[in-house]
Amino acid sequence: MREWLIKRLQIPQRAVLNRKIPKKAFFTQADLSASEKEMFTSQIEGIYLLSVMNQQSTNIPIYQDDEFNYAEVVWIYVELRTDKNINKIISAFHKSIPNPVVLIVGSSEGQILFSTSHKKLNKNDKTKVVVEQPTITNWIKLKEEDATYSKLLNALVISNLSFENLHSIYEDIHQWIRCEELIQLVGTMPTNADNRKEAITILNNLQKYRKEVEQLHHNQKGQLDFGTKMDLHMKIRIKEQEIHSQLQQIKELC
Repeated sequence: MREWLIKRLQIPQRAVLNRKIPKKAFFTQADLSASEKEMFTSQIEGIYLLSVMNQQSTNIPIYQDDEFNYAEVVWIYVELRTDKNINKIISAFHKSIPNPVVLIVGSSEGQILFSTSHKKLNKNDKTKVVVEQPTITNWIKLKEEDATYSKLLNALVISNLSFENLHSIYEDIHQWIRCEELIQLVGTMPTNADNRKEAITILNNLQKYRKEVEQLHHNQKGQLDFGTKMDLHMKIRIKEQEIHSQLQQIKELC
């Protein structure tokens, strides 16, 4: 699987390491809780450092400003024994490595998922980072790779990404991984960065509308007044029409 991924994503040979990392390395370097250590021990078969992309290995400039200090992009492959507590395991990995991580998780059934998480400098202590909420794809069945998921993997081919600096290449990877949610919604995804940007903006609006619909449904359940219930019902219908319209706009961009 690891060799296949390196070849499929065309990771530059100078940046490839593909070596196993002892679990104890995470225990000593990361501030993991007792339950997180137990998850690493019982649920992870192996951890592998696929690649370290830095200026030396890729000629991509580092990026540094008041919010970010990206000198390396680290690719980690995790082979699972079980997918129990997968979100907690993913969060623990992003938390344990100060550099931005492209995390690829492999299941015992031959599926993979991708995860990214931007890391901003702690305003009070520049030696520490604040980990953003990870983006996580659904499981991808590689043996049944269809045209849509081929689009996603093709977009992640290294030579197709932004080489302006290490922040831009990581942001490019991060945004393409977000497109997997579009596949789940409309069955396809954009193939160029401009359409991707617009589609993800619409996706963000869509998520906001769905939360509003959930809240309206919640308010309606507790309402006894018929007139108020009908008013809430009409508001739900309007929001649902907006959601449908947003989905149509996404399809047009793909």
